[in-house]
Amino acid sequence: MTNLLRRTPLFFCAALGLGLALSWAGSAAANQPATPPPPETCTDAKDCLNKGARAHQGKDFVRAARFLPTACEIEPKACNIVAEIFRQGQGGVPKDGNKAAEFHGKACDKGLIVSCAIEAQLRYHGQDGATVNKPRARIGFERSCGPDFFDSCANVGVMHATGDGGPQDLAKARLYYQKACDGGESTACVNLAAMLLNGEGGDADKPKAKAMFTDFCGKKNALSCFNLGLIYAKGLEGAQDLTQALSFLDQSCTLGNQQGCTTAQQIRDDQAKIAAEAAAAAAKKAGKGKRK
Repeated sequence: MTNLLRRTPLFFCAALGLGLALSWAGSAAANQPATPPPPETCTDAKDCLNKGARAHQGKDFVRAARFLPTACEIEPKACNIVAEIFRQGQGGVPKDGNKAAEFHGKACDKGLIVSCAIEAQLRYHGQDGATVNKPRARIGFERSCGPDFFDSCANVGVMHATGDGGPQDLAKARLYYQKACDGGESTACVNLAAMLLNGEGGDADKPKAKAMFTDFCGKKNALSCFNLGLIYAKGLEGAQDLTQALSFLDQSCTLGNQQGCTTAQQIRDDQAKIAAEAAAAAAKKAGKGKRK
């Protein structure tokens, strides 16, 4: 804290006389280092908002970080701006994930959707040192789910499906996956198709699930190709077709899904074993026929 008290020079009046003492005192004061001015303050939240906004526009992030926390009381955008200063460590302000999450949370509670999305990511992953808070992350994803943040819909769908950050709710998971899928989130579409296939969170719709997997497999989605391979391998929607199953599992494997590689090899091993057993049985039968 800056010391606002100035050192008072000593006067040697008794020995040297008043005139000399005053002359010495003036010279000594001139040689003293200048006392830094007191830190700039603001009178109320509105004054802090004005000073913080000017500081931010001038890229004086240290001053902005001083004023905007108070301004956050009346203006959600101030909360968002100071949160980003701390999240990014702008202009010499140390990075602080917890402060970033705190101020994004305040902005979110005041209705600023973008801050809800950022806080959710910070709280879910513990990004930039933020304390993980899954229930709060779930709230942030739910609030920001919409046209600007369809990925938030997908994320909260996963949280409801797995019971992460709150109770499991498959019906809600399915609704959020549908919303995210409609917004172009391919992972949500694949998750939704799996729920439709298994009848989770609502009625089963195997033809629709198969159609969705076929569509996204064609778009090089490895998990869709894998699921489509399982549908054919197990005969979940129509007759079992191991040739088709292997085709889709091989595609999944090529696209990087290790389960596709493993499952395809398992099927081939089973086919080879069955063929070997059939050949052995045929040979045994043929041998018995010759002995007759």
